[in-house]
Amino acid sequence: MELNVRVGKLEAEKSAALALMLPQESANGDLRSTGFIAKTIHAGLITRIYRQKDFAGKLEETAWLYPPEGGAERLLLVGLGVWNHKTPKENEARQNAQLVIGNAVQAARKLAMEDLHLCLDGPLAERLGYRTAAQLAAEALLLANYRFLKYKSNLPNNEKPLRRATLLITDKQHEQEVKEGCRIGQIIGEWTCFARDLQNTPSNDLPPAKLAEIAAVKAAELKISCQIYDEKKLRELGMGALLGVGQGSVNPPRFVVLEYHPANARQENGPIVLVGKGITFDSGGLSIKTAEGMEQMKFDMSGAAVVLATIGAIVQLQLPLHVIGLMPMAENMPSGSAQRPGDIVRTCNGKTIEVADTDAEGRLILADALAYAQRFKPKAVIDLATLTGAIYGALGETAAGLFGNDAGLITRIKKSAERTGERVWEMPLFPEFFDYMKSDVADIRNIASKPSGGGASKGAAFLATFAEGYKWAHLDIANMAHPKEDKPLVPRGGSGYGMRLLVQLCRDWAE
Repeated sequence: MELNVRVGKLEAEKSAALALMLPQESANGDLRSTGFIAKTIHAGLITRIYRQKDFAGKLEETAWLYPPEGGAERLLLVGLGVWNHKTPKENEARQNAQLVIGNAVQAARKLAMEDLHLCLDGPLAERLGYRTAAQLAAEALLLANYRFLKYKSNLPNNEKPLRRATLLITDKQHEQEVKEGCRIGQIIGEWTCFARDLQNTPSNDLPPAKLAEIAAVKAAELKISCQIYDEKKLRELGMGALLGVGQGSVNPPRFVVLEYHPANARQENGPIVLVGKGITFDSGGLSIKTAEGMEQMKFDMSGAAVVLATIGAIVQLQLPLHVIGLMPMAENMPSGSAQRPGDIVRTCNGKTIEVADTDAEGRLILADALAYAQRFKPKAVIDLATLTGAIYGALGETAAGLFGNDAGLITRIKKSAERTGERVWEMPLFPEFFDYMKSDVADIRNIASKPSGGGASKGAAFLATFAEGYKWAHLDIANMAHPKEDKPLVPRGGSGYGMRLLVQLCRDWAE
C-alpha cells in the first residue's frame, strides 16, 4: 500500500473517504472533541450525529456521514473511547489508536474503496504528539490492510486491500514530524508484513534452502553480512542436533548468520543476538503428528521469519547497534533416513541430547544455535520459537510466554511489549523443570521424563541449558504466531508477532 503525507484543509481534501478519530462524549453530553470539530466545515454534521446518539465515539465504534459536495465523498467517524490527558494510560492509548485505525481500514475495505485519508489532527496528535501519532497510524494502516494474496486467482472487490492511504494534517509546521513518524511506521509495518508473507508461504515453496536464499537476497539489498551453512559446513561445526532433525527430509537443513555492524555501533558488552526457530514444515518426524492441524505446520518457521524481518527493520532505521541474527532451519519429515526416538545427537558445544520424541524438534535446532551464539560474547541473546502447544493452555492467544535467566533483560522485554501491544507474560523456570529433563544415557533429554503439565517451562528449561555464559530470554510464540480469528490489525494466518516488540527493544537499547 502506498502511504503519503499531505498538508491541506479538511473540507477541501478530495478523497473517497476521510476518517476522523473522535473521542467518546462525556456523561453530561459535552463533546470532548468540540475544539477539533469547530475547525472543520463538517462540525454541524458531526455534532448532530453525536446529539442524536447515532454515534457516541465509543472505542471501535464507526459511522459513515455523507457531507455536501466539494471535499471528501464520505466521512468515516471512528470512536477513540474515553480519551483525555490521563485516560487511557499512554501505552493503552497507543494500542487503542492502532485498534481504531485498523477498524477504519476494515470499514473502508467493506465498501471496496481504493484509498483512505486519515486526519491526524485532533485528540490523537494532541495526546501522543504528531510524530508518534504518524508512526502508529502508518503501522496500523499497513498491518490492518495486509492480506496474503499470492496464490489467489480472483478476489471480490470488497476483499481487496486499499491501494493508498494518506495522513492528513492542516498545519504545515507539523509536516516534518509527521513525515518522520510515517517513515518509521512504514518501515516497521512493511517488515512485519514481509514476515507474514514468509509465514504464509506454503512449505513446498519455502524449504530451508529457499528461505536461506531469501535471507541472502535481503542481506545483499541491505548491505549486511550473510553466511549460509550447508550440510557439509554444519558437520564441520558439529551441529548434530540440527542435522539430526533435517536428516529425514529430501530438503536439507541450513543455518543462516546475519550480521549488522554499523560504524557508529555502540561497542559495550558485545552484540545483541536474535535467534529464530526455522522449521519450514513439521510433520513430527517418526513421532508423527495427527492429520488434524498438520497443514498449520508451515508456520513452524515463524521465529526465523521474524528475526529476518527484525534485522531488516533495524538496518533501515539505522540503529547504532551491533545485531546478529541466527536462523537454524530444517524440515522435520518421516522417512527411512529420519531421526528415530531414542537416538542421541551431539550439539556444537559437545553436549549430548537423547531424542526421546522427534516431534520436539524445535528445541533441538535451537540448542545448536544457542550454543553457537556463545562465540559472539553477546550482551544478550533472545530466541523466538513456536516451541510448545502447552503455551496455548497457559495463555491462550493473549500473550507469548517469556522465560529468561536475567531479570534486567526480562524487564526490558516487558517494557517493549507494553509499548507495542505485543504482549508477553513471564513464566517460571523452577529447578524441578530442569530435573525433569535429565537423561539416563545422555546429558539431557529433549522431552521431560515426567510429561504431565508445565510443558512450556520444561521446553524453556531445555533451552536454558544451552544458553550458558550470557544473558538470555526465550519467547514461546506458538500461541501468537498464527491466530485462528481475524483481528483488526492481525488477519488470520501469519501475524509477524514479535517483530515490532524486538524493534522497539532495539530502539530503546539504542537510546
